[in-house]
Order: sequence, then structure tokens, then C-alpha cells
Amino acid sequence: MTLLKEEKRLKRLQDIGILDTPESRDFRDCAAQALGLFPGASIAAISLVDQNRQWFKTIIGLNVKETPRSLSFCSHTIETEDGVMVVEDATRDSRFSTNTLVTSSPGVRFYAGVKLMDGVGALCVIGTSPRQADASELVKLKKLANYVDIQLLAHGTLFNLP
Repeated sequence: MTLLKEEKRLKRLQDIGILDTPESRDFRDCAAQALGLFPGASIAAISLVDQNRQWFKTIIGLNVKETPRSLSFCSHTIETEDGVMVVEDATRDSRFSTNTLVTSSPGVRFYAGVKLMDGVGALCVIGTSPRQADASELVKLKKLANYVDIQLLAHGTLFNLP
């Protein structure tokens, strides 16, 4: 990602005004729906990728609020051209095989993520067993990500009201 593109992405993230805000039911419900799309998955999150961290607006199945960006699968998702990234088995993917989220708890194997708002973060689903994602699951995840985008835009609009 070019420096200018990254600066614009970080500015957009800041302009939304959502980092470090309390969890909300609307975002939690979206994560729960995403989790339900992928049988066998145990974690779902709405992740916002800041300069040096990945911060979770909401996360189900894991008791963390943020991780270093260097460990973030979603940081890779926001850089994809088509906005979707699937990792069927993280132990066999050179980008992630030595990642501590893979080699120790929670033991990530499967990941499916969709870019939010042109790269401020991702809606993702994670499993501890390898699996494939079929086309219909990914279509549904993308539709759910569109709804998350609307929620993020609404938050940003309200945050920027005088």
C-alpha cells in the first residue's frame, strides 16, 4: 500500500470517530450473523485497522480488545483488490504460518474477511479447523459487510455533526 493511500485510509478511519468507543448491539449483531454463516467457525469480529494496532469494535469468541497490527489477518484483507480474503489453512500459508495467533492460542486455521469502507477494517470470521468457504457464504458475508459499512458511515456522520 502506498504511503499516500495509507495516510488517506487512516484519516478516513479517524474521521469516523469510532476507535475506542463502547461496543454496540448493531455491530455485535452483525458479527453474530457473520459467525452463523460459517459452520464450525468460533470467532467473528468487526476489526478496525489503525496505524499500529487492530482494534475490535466487536468480537465474539475471543476475549481481546485489540492486537498488534503485525499479527492482523485483517491488515492483509484491507489490501486486497477485490476486498475479500480467505485463508483455508493458516498453517500452510506463508503469510501466517509463524503468526502467534496460529502457533498458539487461539490456534487460527480458517479465516474469511471482507474489507470495510474501502479499507478501514474488515468483517471477519475465524475458525480453529481448516475449511473452505463456498461462494454463497462469501456472497452473504459481503452483503453483511455492506450493512456494517452503512453503520460505520452513520457513526461517522453523527460524530462529525456540529
